[in-house]
Amino acid sequence: MSENNTEHIPTVYDVAKEAGVSRATVDRVIFNRGGVSRQTEEKVNDVIRRLGYSPNPNASMLASRKQLTIACLIPRFEQGDYWSVACNGFTDGAKAIKTCVVRTDIHLFDPDDISSFKEECSKILASKPSGVITNVVFAEEVEQFARQLDGAGIPYAFVDQKIRGLNYSLYFGADPYEAGYLGAYLLTHRMEVKDIAIVRLIRDSDHKADPNKVRRQGVSDYITRNCPGCRMHTIFIPPHNPGMTHKILDTFFKEHQEIRHIIMANSRVHLIADYLRSNPCADRHVVGFDNLDKNIAALNEGLVEYLVTRNIPLQSFYTISQLASAIINGKNPLERDNLMHMDILHRLNSGHYAEQIYKQSAPEKNF
Repeated sequence: MSENNTEHIPTVYDVAKEAGVSRATVDRVIFNRGGVSRQTEEKVNDVIRRLGYSPNPNASMLASRKQLTIACLIPRFEQGDYWSVACNGFTDGAKAIKTCVVRTDIHLFDPDDISSFKEECSKILASKPSGVITNVVFAEEVEQFARQLDGAGIPYAFVDQKIRGLNYSLYFGADPYEAGYLGAYLLTHRMEVKDIAIVRLIRDSDHKADPNKVRRQGVSDYITRNCPGCRMHTIFIPPHNPGMTHKILDTFFKEHQEIRHIIMANSRVHLIADYLRSNPCADRHVVGFDNLDKNIAALNEGLVEYLVTRNIPLQSFYTISQLASAIINGKNPLERDNLMHMDILHRLNSGHYAEQIYKQSAPEKNF
């Protein structure tokens, strides 16, 4: 999904890397703030001239029509999936930058294959983009990639989830732990609950892909603290085999007929909708996450009671537009960690939410 590469716009990060100094030192040289040795100042100015860096990049970008390239490294998706919706936000966010042309370079990896992720990381590093946006599927590999980006002087942002302790420039997303905690509350707060089923997806064979670990921890902690004696049962289902999913669920619930409370910490609660429809139960309670069309359909049908969500495209919109703006201006974003507010959907309010959410996904901005 990548477009042809265009000339890279030199940034303050490029100058700092080439000169072997910090970005703050480059700023002090550019704006004559002092505190820099004469030798360092001459070295920085020499790099600025050699790279053609402009401390007023807005004007130079408009004059030259160069492009700022943001590489977005996200899981492969089908239309209507979570990352399909998120990708729309990237596109709109790039268009919102008026001071230059922002190009989105979308890199898709197989979320069940670490080698696929590593391959896309290598492609991004070779292309030398102006910035990178990614998510956390393979935590160890993401940390390694982040260190490589630091070494290359490429700023990066996290969307939806992040890894604490890394040198990321920006993060947009709902707090996954709080989302899981809230989901468990919605599932259990009205009555004493003795058993709940946590439905998970079968992912990579090495069991390294676990993008919902933090959200699931929120679920577990709420149950442990507020539902004494409640047993948590885990069921694994395949993401692309409805027949096998139905068989696994049927076997499990025949063996655990007492379980009436079900939660899925990922965005695909719709995968169990067919089983729930075929096995109606008046006192069953199901909680899922994210307002995807298929999830909304299950909600409206009464198969799912609640969805915990947020404005998914707006989350992506702000991640790319604010990262690009920070790179253009050579400054850190005003806020590094930006938490999206969480929404609770029930079939009684889902229609209005579904109608309005995409109207809010591309606010008019002039960065």
